[in-house]
Amino acid sequence: MKHDRRWNYLLALALTAPLAGCVDMRVGHPIDQGKVSQILPGRTKKTQVVEWFGQPVRTVSGDNEIAVYRYMDGEGACQELIVSYYQDTVSVFSSN
Repeated sequence: MKHDRRWNYLLALALTAPLAGCVDMRVGHPIDQGKVSQILPGRTKKTQVVEWFGQPVRTVSGDNEIAVYRYMDGEGACQELIVSYYQDTVSVFSSN
């Protein structure tokens, strides 16, 4: 019985090990700093931000909606843009 379990374990390991190299650790899309510089609090609309950057990786709703855009290249580089909206207009944002 032990032999069968060990064989199943080795077979499963052999079949799944090659997949480890196929894992893509990238998250999101690169954040265009040229577009970030065009964001004007009190003037830029949510629709424009979504057109420029796509759908955020996370949103938090409340009195103000907060959208988080994040890009990680899988090799250590990370970009983040956080936008707060009031009535569908950017009220404040932060980017690195």
